[in-house]
Amino acid sequence: MTVLVTGARGAIARNVIAQLLEAGTPVRAASRVPGATDLPAGGKGGTVEPVRVDFTAPETLAPALEGVAKVFLYAAHEGIDAFITAAQEAGVKHVVLLSSAASADPENQIGRVHLDVEQALEASGIPWTFVRPAMFATNSLWWADSIRAEGVVRLPYPDAPVNPVHERDIAEVAYAALTEDGHEGRTYVIDGPGHLTQRRQVELIGEAIGRELTVEELPRAVAAKFIPEPVLDMLASGSTELWGPTSEAVTGRPARTYADWTVDHAADFR
Repeated sequence: MTVLVTGARGAIARNVIAQLLEAGTPVRAASRVPGATDLPAGGKGGTVEPVRVDFTAPETLAPALEGVAKVFLYAAHEGIDAFITAAQEAGVKHVVLLSSAASADPENQIGRVHLDVEQALEASGIPWTFVRPAMFATNSLWWADSIRAEGVVRLPYPDAPVNPVHERDIAEVAYAALTEDGHEGRTYVIDGPGHLTQRRQVELIGEAIGRELTVEELPRAVAAKFIPEPVLDMLASGSTELWGPTSEAVTGRPARTYADWTVDHAADFR
């Protein structure tokens, strides 16, 4: 069974690839520039082949999908129709889509984009699984430059509660869906294991790198220049409502905490 993994340069895709290789599964790692993709090494008989996939260039899809049984798909809404046609012609048996918890709200701009892709796959006749993570812990990497340079994080609503999800937990849910029976037609909302404030996130990064960090509150008008309005609205609401269960509901293993994430990514902030 060969698995095509799109978005191969992304953190979640790389973790999916690593798990497939560890299990001895042949992988095609797809990106727009495959030669520039730093891929995990093969292991236990698993092989990884970089291939070019550009959803705005439909001619790249058929060669990448030839002989592929399953696909881990990023929500590339601009080329989903061409992808579905190519996947049908290639005889793909299952697509696991990296979607978003925001898909539950069609009025949400981010959710609408992902929901459009979900609906196209549902109508395609190809068996599917939707993985809907909530807030990615990797969003904190936006702060890395200012932490390294100044030891300062500037952010709106520093005392807003958030519930970040470790990318490895998301990848493990996707891996389970790709390799185990019974996940077809299922939608998995994946949330983090517990709320903490953005200020506490910064403190935990500081603990992980052994450095005291400072938080400066950013006015919303300034933050809106680079943070989507739906995200700002979520922070402003101060809601502690959970999107859904953690990855444990699918994998049977406890979800990783944000403190775990800071240790795993300490080098990114040093």
